Amino acid sequence: MKSINDIIGGAQGLLDISFELQSCFEEKLNNHQKTFLQMMRVFEENMPALYRPYKGTGRRPYQYLPFLKSLLAKSFYQIASTAKLIERLKADPNMRLLCGFKKVPGEASFSRTFSYLAGMDIIQKTHDKLTEETFKNKIIYHISRDSTTISAREKAEKIVNKRRKTSGTLPKKLGRPPGTTGKHKKLPSGIEMQLNESPDVTLERLNKKCTYGAKQNSQGNYAFWKGYKLHLDVSDSGYPITACVTGANVQDSLLAIPMEKITEQKVTFCYSLMDKGYDANLIHSFIREHDRIPIIKFKRRNNGNCPVLDPAKEERYKIRSTVERANSHLKDSFIPKALYVKGYPKVSFVLFSAVLCLAIIKHLQFLC
Repeated sequence: MKSINDIIGGAQGLLDISFELQSCFEEKLNNHQKTFLQMMRVFEENMPALYRPYKGTGRRPYQYLPFLKSLLAKSFYQIASTAKLIERLKADPNMRLLCGFKKVPGEASFSRTFSYLAGMDIIQKTHDKLTEETFKNKIIYHISRDSTTISAREKAEKIVNKRRKTSGTLPKKLGRPPGTTGKHKKLPSGIEMQLNESPDVTLERLNKKCTYGAKQNSQGNYAFWKGYKLHLDVSDSGYPITACVTGANVQDSLLAIPMEKITEQKVTFCYSLMDKGYDANLIHSFIREHDRIPIIKFKRRNNGNCPVLDPAKEERYKIRSTVERANSHLKDSFIPKALYVKGYPKVSFVLFSAVLCLAIIKHLQFLC
């Protein structure tokens, strides 16, 4: 059985090149390198304009595009650190030519450029344009939503306990206030605040720092880790539509409404599939108000009963395995086994680059 690299790497007709491809390279291209070449073709067609002007004094600067290609190659080949990426570029002439380098810069140049590119949204804009092109005039039946754990090698943020007594202040008295103080005004919950606000405002308010988190797996066991969460909306074919990165302690249900809003701006879909971590009445009602059908596993209620989905929804819920396979594909093929970068901007850039690689692979599979 052929792999994805065998299928895409052997389809040279997709590149629309009339001459022999091998004549441009020093060494023989393998299917993995041909796949990366076609990915870079799709990436350049959909990326925004990116140019670094020469100011007229000193050495001419390196352009940003070769650095950007090399960072995508870092995800595609699962290269853990910048030092190993530089070694690979110096030792592999084909990869050096694919990225666009005549001379490989030093580690300091890579670090400065990476910090600059991490502060921009080039990867997200490229992904949005590619998604628009892939699903133009098409309807997606099911959007599957889930999150996956991302371990980080950095110090976790200290979580302050709000109930803990602080110096100089009295602890808040528990229980209902007495009748003489008037009726207590209930503050809106996190999900209620999301109903009428922009998804960008909602995502900005969520924690994006490295924290400790716990997640229940499909076997019912809890896994603990330090780092982040990658939230995905995936189509029936496994194409990642929307991706968000938060701290590990952010609940999955807080991402349901903002991701629903972002995804409906990109594509047209009919069903929203989620596990029981997203089970909330406000989420159900919000999806129905937007003329879509929520298919969400129910939690066990306080009375001990656990509602079940009807047979039709139960059958459609099986399609949610696409998001689990997408998470596995990302971790097995594109996300490095260990993240040597620190901070949300750089970590999110690495994760969004991996998501973009998966999106381009799925886009090329459609063409094949």
